[in-house]
Amino acid sequence: MISQILDGFSFHSQWNGGVIFFTLILIVLYMFLLPTPQDHKRYKSFAFAGSMVLILLAVGSPLNLLGRMLFRAHIIQIVVVLLIAAPLIVIGLKTNLIGKMLKNNGVKKGYRVLTHPVFAIILFHGMFIGYHIPVVFDWIRTGYFTNYIFLVALILSAMLVWWPIIGPIKEQDRMKFKQKLIYIVINILLFLPVTLFLWFADGELYTVYSDTSQMLAALALCMPLGEEVPPDLLETLLPYPPISEQKNGAIILFASQAIILSLSAIWLFTKKGRK
Repeated sequence: MISQILDGFSFHSQWNGGVIFFTLILIVLYMFLLPTPQDHKRYKSFAFAGSMVLILLAVGSPLNLLGRMLFRAHIIQIVVVLLIAAPLIVIGLKTNLIGKMLKNNGVKKGYRVLTHPVFAIILFHGMFIGYHIPVVFDWIRTGYFTNYIFLVALILSAMLVWWPIIGPIKEQDRMKFKQKLIYIVINILLFLPVTLFLWFADGELYTVYSDTSQMLAALALCMPLGEEVPPDLLETLLPYPPISEQKNGAIILFASQAIILSLSAIWLFTKKGRK
């Protein structure tokens, strides 16, 4: 069924040229234009490049089209971008540039506020919960600028929530091992509100997945200029059962974030063991 749907869209609709260009530019900027410290580890470059590839696959590939027709595909996008790509960006950052900026007292104060665990948790989970309020979600998903602005904001807030766990700048890593474990558990629990909201909803939450005209408006954002979604395509194949999709999304979200955050705790244990 999914392959039948995608066959109705052109190559340019399935692969977003703007996202491809943006991610490639960031990789080139990182690899060749930003100064690289002598002690720069190769894995950092792989981590950053990998994060860009994952973002491309999540929001610039056919998965993006599916994410506008299937709620579970949207959740997969969220997991890939916020829980896998975001920490890889933090791991791959060339922290020597940040270190130089931190010599300025004003920048240092701002840095300590932005990377404070409490601030990071409130910002990220507040935005994540707010994003999945039905009226907000429908508004964001049908607006070109709201869609991409909010996506970038979510990625940046996800980087901040991962920052205390990874501690990319050793001199500024203020959380102890046990505090990081508690921080991870808190983050796992804070995904529960959205998960339970999706699981226990007894009706269709998002009109972009249940109303054909709204879905067409959301899909139009993926279309190149001059190309339109064949209306008969959605009328024939869609919508998928919205309530079932919401429950599938809840399962994928909770299981994925619990596994990924638990793996980060295991990584902390191994890192501690090597010291």
